[in-house]
Amino acid sequence: FLVHSSVYKLLSASLTTASFSLLNQCLKAAQDCGLYEKCGSLRSEYVLACTKRAPGSHRCNQHKCYRALRRFLERVPEEYSLGVLFCPCTNTLCGERRRKTIVPSCSYQDMEGLQPNCLHQQSFCRRDDLCRSRLADFLNNCQPSHLTASGCLKDSAGLCLRAYAGLIGTIMTPNYISNSSADVSLWCTCEGSGNQWQECQRLQRLFTHNACLQTHILCFSGMQMQISNRCQKCCY
Repeated sequence: FLVHSSVYKLLSASLTTASFSLLNQCLKAAQDCGLYEKCGSLRSEYVLACTKRAPGSHRCNQHKCYRALRRFLERVPEEYSLGVLFCPCTNTLCGERRRKTIVPSCSYQDMEGLQPNCLHQQSFCRRDDLCRSRLADFLNNCQPSHLTASGCLKDSAGLCLRAYAGLIGTIMTPNYISNSSADVSLWCTCEGSGNQWQECQRLQRLFTHNACLQTHILCFSGMQMQISNRCQKCCY
């Protein structure tokens, strides 16, 4: 039988899209979110808030961006909200989509590329009730430990990932640092910390070198093969 050219093109396009979705799981997570009305509408809401320039400025309104991000993460079921945050990637195209999920040009980094001091950020956070509470949740639920197989003092993936997500939309918003890994960090530096350098480094390393957080990000995204052999059962 001869297949009409238009039908052939449609089939080819469908197969290409399906194949691409398998390679780009973050695209699939975004598509799944779009199919669920509340997820799609609240995601569009925060993207608009985080990309729209504030009146009379070339910058976004970061506070509006923060509020919209928090609304998305608080109101959308975790299978969708955490799905777009922690989708697994095996290539840089997928990694770029994952890194840009929270519109980092507004929510994560300064538009001029200047990194504040991490301890200054923490100090500002502790003056705000919401940020202080969410930072405390993160420090409590993602506390690393050398004594457990998972690297966590508390063996609950859900608690740690929820606490991490809870920081998004605050001055302590973390994000992926590149398109080629699942490594995360705060947007800050320890320069200018003086005799508090070590304290600042400890704060940074709670994101950049936190075995507990990394294990559960990889578990959620189904990347168990990247976890050390000592924690083969940590994802179950």
